[in-house]
Amino acid sequence: MVKVFEKYPKAMTSYRLIIFLGLLVGFTACDQLFPGPSENTSFGSAVSRGVLNNADIYEASGLAVSRHQPNFIWTHNDSGDPNRIFLLDATNAQWKATVTVENATNLDWEDMAAAVRDGVPTLYVGDTGDNLNQYSTHAIYRFPEPNPATLSGNVSVSNVERITYRYPDGQWDAEALMVDPQTLDIYIISKVSSGTHLYRLPYPQSTTEVITAETVASLSQSTITAADISPDGQEILMKDYLTVYYWKRNAGESIAQTMQRSARVMPYFPEPQGEAIAFATDRSGYYTLSEDRNNIRAHLYFYPRK
Repeated sequence: MVKVFEKYPKAMTSYRLIIFLGLLVGFTACDQLFPGPSENTSFGSAVSRGVLNNADIYEASGLAVSRHQPNFIWTHNDSGDPNRIFLLDATNAQWKATVTVENATNLDWEDMAAAVRDGVPTLYVGDTGDNLNQYSTHAIYRFPEPNPATLSGNVSVSNVERITYRYPDGQWDAEALMVDPQTLDIYIISKVSSGTHLYRLPYPQSTTEVITAETVASLSQSTITAADISPDGQEILMKDYLTVYYWKRNAGESIAQTMQRSARVMPYFPEPQGEAIAFATDRSGYYTLSEDRNNIRAHLYFYPRK
C-alpha cells in the first residue's frame, strides 16, 4: 500500500480525506454539535447499572450523587409522595435506605442537587413543580447529607432548612434545580414550551424570609426536566425528554454566561419519562433515571466519560 501511495500522491490525499470524513461522521454521531466553540470532552453510550428493585420508587424525578460515598446516589418521587428520599447503590441500582425529610412537605418535588457547604456534604430538594401555575411561592429543602455508610432501612433527617422563594415575573412550573459548588448559588430552570428562563437564588439564601429569584438568562431549549453542575463547577448538564445538553464553563464565567453559549448534545438513551440527571462525583460520567411508565421499570443509566 505504501508503494502505491508513493507512486500516486493524489490517491494518498484522497485516502486521508476519506479517513478524516469517516472520523468526523463517527464523532458527530456520538456527540452532535450545535454551532459554537468545540469542546474536548465527550461521553459514551448508556450503560444500564440495573433496574430499580424498590416498588416505592415509581416516579423518580430527581437525582444527586452522594458527596460522602461516590458509589451511592439519591433520588425521590414526584408529587403526592411522602416527604422522603431514597438511597441507591449506583453500581447496581439496588435500594439501600429510605430517608424521611422531617419538617418538609412534598407538594411537587421535581429535582435535587448535592454540594459541599462549609465542609459539610449537603442535599437540596426542590419543591418547584407547579403544573397549573397556581403557587405564589415554592420551597427548597436543604439539609446535611446522611452518610450512606451508616444507613440501611428506614431512617429520618431532622436538621432541615426551608428556603422559600417566588419568581419575579409570574408563577411557573420548574423541574430543574442546580447548585453552583463554587458560589453555592441555587439555580432553577422553568419548564415551558417556549421562553425558558434561568433563575438564581444567590448565596447566602435566607431561611426566614421569602426570596425573590433573579432572572439571569433566557434559554433557547424548552420543556426542561432536569439539570446538574459538576462537583468542580466546570461542567453543566441539562435535559428535556429527548436530549441531554452540555456546557463547559470557561474561567471566570458565571453559570448564566456559560449557558448563554451554544450547547453540545450528549448521548442519551430514550427513557419512558426521563426527568433526572446527575454528574458522577468523580466526574467519570453522568447518570439518568426515569419514572416508571406503561409497566416499564426504570433503569439507572450511566454514560461514561471517554
